[in-house]
Formats: sequence, C-alpha cells, structure tokens
Amino acid sequence: MLTPPVITWRKERYYVAIRTTVTMKDIPHTLPSLHPEVYAWLKKKNIQPCGPPFFQYLRLTADGRLLVEVGVTVPYAVAGEDEVISGMFPGGEYATLIHRGAYCHLKEAHMMLDAWVEKMGRDDKEVIPGEGTAFAGRTEFYLTDERVVPDAAKWETEIAFLLPAMDRRSMRRFLPVMV
Repeated sequence: MLTPPVITWRKERYYVAIRTTVTMKDIPHTLPSLHPEVYAWLKKKNIQPCGPPFFQYLRLTADGRLLVEVGVTVPYAVAGEDEVISGMFPGGEYATLIHRGAYCHLKEAHMMLDAWVEKMGRDDKEVIPGEGTAFAGRTEFYLTDERVVPDAAKWETEIAFLLPAMDRRSMRRFLPVMV
C-alpha cells in the first residue's frame, strides 16, 4: 500500500554512512548488514542517531551496479573515519511517499514516485550516456524497526527523492565517484 505522493520542503540533515556498490539482486543480502556497522561506529564515538536508518541511491551504472550509502541521520556534522563517511541531505524540495508492506515491493513504489515526479514536470535524475543514471538523492528511510514489528505487512518505508533546484545538466558535478 502506498500513500499519495507529495512534495515537501525539508531542512538540511546530517548523516553518517558506509558507501558501497552493489547489484540490485544483492541489495537484500549486502546492504542491511551495513547498518549494524554504522550503529557500532556511532556507539564507539558516543553519538546518538536522530532518525531512522536509510539507503540512499546515488548512481546506477550502465552495467547495472548501484552506488549506495547505507546510514543514519545524526544531530550535527560529524567527521567520518575509515569506511564511515559523513554527509548531508541538503535542504530543499523532496518528493515523498510512504510504502506499507514488505521490502520486496519497494521497486514498484520507486517506479510510481518516479512517474509522478515526471508527471509533475520535475526531475531528480540525469542519464549520462555510456555511464548510466545519476540521482540527486533517492532515499529509503526505514520507519519501522522490523525487530519490534515482525509482521512485514506493517512495515513502513518513506521513499524520498531530492528535487534539485538547479539545471539538471549541472547535477553531474555534485555526484560522488563510483567505488
């Protein structure tokens, strides 16, 4: 089940994450195991998270690999260390919706939000010939702790697409390099 999509304004938010590259089929087996590493790093630094865990999709290569950040928001800017990097969700407009249900249906929710954004005349991505697609920031925020709520039908995931205010041809200079 999906809530109707909306465009909201958000203030900037800081985060820490581990950046990695995966194929779509490897997402369920590779990415979730990185959240405990991020939380362990925060605990070691005595920093409390201030939001739900997330996956942020930054780039899809022509050969089907995704550049992803697996992280959690923090209350202030933090210097990264080792494989944990620091980042910031910029303030601005975000297209969002809430998906209720198992994670295996998140792809359909992304596709629905993508179509809605395009219908609204907005864009959050750039196709780079020969390289793939760069995203301004497509993020899944996992609002439900599945250890507390084991029934997948009750899981809630917010999908948020940053809608850049800039000329989309200039997005490329803000994007991270593939690892």
